[in-house]
Amino acid sequence: MHRFLCSCLFATMSLGCQSEEDPSVVYRKEVVVPGSPFQGVHGLAVDDHGRLLASNLLGQSVHSIDLSSGVVSTLVGPPLGGADDVAIGPDGSVYWTGYFSGRLMRHTRDGETRILAEDLPGLNSLAFRGDGRLYVTQVGRGDALWEVDPDGNEPPRQLLSDYGFLNGFEFGLDDRAYGPLMMAGQVVRLDVDAGEFEVVAEGFTMPTAVNFDTSHEHLYVVDAATGELVRVRVATGEKEVVANLPTGLDNLAIGPDDQVYVSNMVDNDIRVFNPADGSIRHVVEARLSVPSGLAVAPDDPEEHLYVADVYALRRVGGLDGTITETTRVLSTTMTFPMQVSLGARHVILSSAYLASVQVLDRASGEILRTIPNANGVQGALELADGTLLVAEASTGRLVLVDTAEPAGTTVLTEGLEGPVGLAPDTEVEEPGVYVTEVRSGRVSRVRLSDGAQHRVVSGLQAPEGIARHPDGGLIVAEVGGKRLMRIDPTSGKSTVIASELPIGLPESAGMPPGYLPTGVAVGASGTIYMSSDIESALYRFVPGN
Repeated sequence: MHRFLCSCLFATMSLGCQSEEDPSVVYRKEVVVPGSPFQGVHGLAVDDHGRLLASNLLGQSVHSIDLSSGVVSTLVGPPLGGADDVAIGPDGSVYWTGYFSGRLMRHTRDGETRILAEDLPGLNSLAFRGDGRLYVTQVGRGDALWEVDPDGNEPPRQLLSDYGFLNGFEFGLDDRAYGPLMMAGQVVRLDVDAGEFEVVAEGFTMPTAVNFDTSHEHLYVVDAATGELVRVRVATGEKEVVANLPTGLDNLAIGPDDQVYVSNMVDNDIRVFNPADGSIRHVVEARLSVPSGLAVAPDDPEEHLYVADVYALRRVGGLDGTITETTRVLSTTMTFPMQVSLGARHVILSSAYLASVQVLDRASGEILRTIPNANGVQGALELADGTLLVAEASTGRLVLVDTAEPAGTTVLTEGLEGPVGLAPDTEVEEPGVYVTEVRSGRVSRVRLSDGAQHRVVSGLQAPEGIARHPDGGLIVAEVGGKRLMRIDPTSGKSTVIASELPIGLPESAGMPPGYLPTGVAVGASGTIYMSSDIESALYRFVPGN
């Protein structure tokens, strides 16, 4: 450790960022995949004005959808609107849960938004009892049921814990809470005062939410792992699959006409099921969810992009935007990919969402290894010997993960300020890696032999995605400046490729530096690809005269 720290002290002095427009190369900006109003859609609720409210966790927004026109508007935007589930209170106020932030929020009819409770990580679902009392659950980052003062005047009161993740629930006319226990595959009836559960129906794979129809005779249940919309007769527990939808279903809401609105986080869409005739149609549809990290094989003439779409790993044709392959979360063991890189035989994914790095077979998509890492993992690369190089944004370290099971970890270097993006520089006498530091505004090169750091450029505004151009230059997404930059790795000179770009959602409490990284990749043609977190879109920048 001391040896490489000494090397860092004697590394070459940093070069300031002296950006300028490059008149020699003009890039044409084109859309590869158009965007969406959401960055993954979750909780739903129908209000008394014929609008559907939709929660957008990663996009940190609560949306309102006009059901007559399908027009989507933002009720509360970033950073306060980060909602996993949403409900409407007796007075018409809108309440939502912040999964990452651990906050319960309220938006009143007169437009005031305030925090009602906090420090509840994994805050997930919420529902009002018939008498107006409010209950919330923690899922994933906690496992508990709480009663919360709807006005925020009294502290939350924990009622239950460690019961198996009660997700999207609702109170029945009998004053009992009905909801899915995700880990048990059951729908249960809960007396919240006595803390007693009864099983209503079981045999689900991953039930995520329930809702009563207007008669309260039936519960509709969504199963995320199978994509089934199931109708359960409450009195008997009898189940009927009424619709087969894509996997990744998250929540549902039922309108006064018994139309069933279903959200799908993986496909980033909302569909409506009509129980009268069994028809299904889109209310809002999209092609991508949350495109973040990007990778492209240098020898692929079609420049197919691997897209870490958070709720799926997708392959997208860089030339035509065709999505040709999808591996989805929830129906597989994939852990919400935010970064992606390519090795000779493997695809490497990393996720701060579920704190892990995964190795996939590049040909089959099979998940071969999952390595837990709770230190805010961002970029990850596979070296020639199979060792993984991982950027820990929360600790400021680059770590090496060996091929053993369980994996051993060695610190390569530390003291980086929010390392996010990695670009290899291994075909040289002294192999290294370029890394963006979102907190310090630097791009550094780290030598793989001893971890010595060399500052390439400083003074950037929140650099995230980074890739090597075929000519050796570095292409960097400068998210704070909403620009795409080219940086000479030898001189540190930077030039602006494009500006005023739709990138840079604010970081979210409970997530590491870099949050949803803006991905950059460069094809063999010199075409540059970039993800847009704000629009959930993909762009390309084609060089021309």
